[in-house]
Amino acid sequence: MHRRWMRLLGGLFALTLLAAACGGNSTPPAGNGGSPSASSSGGADITIVDFAFSPTELSVTEGQTISINNTGSVSHTFTTDDGAIDQTISPGETVDVTLTGVTTGGFHCRFHSQMTGTLTVA
Repeated sequence: MHRRWMRLLGGLFALTLLAAACGGNSTPPAGNGGSPSASSSGGADITIVDFAFSPTELSVTEGQTISINNTGSVSHTFTTDDGAIDQTISPGETVDVTLTGVTTGGFHCRFHSQMTGTLTVA
């Protein structure tokens, strides 16, 4: 019985450490990206749900503005693979970014490597 409780407590401790490690850094990088905004600018939209972008495939035109809404409980980034945009989005925050100088490729979250998407710029 004692070993069962120890295993349970050890498992809970490990889950707590994992959850804390996924919190990321909530300090936005200087420059590159957009400024926080409460409304969409009429461009494409991306929603961050838990640890995934939705949609994961995005087709945009050069100079288009997209609105990124983080509905999760931890900070994430919207980072283009070419490095043109690197914007931190805090929990509950919506950020508009203008895709200027961005090339076709992809996007990802710097804090969570499993979060990726494909970006096509026409």
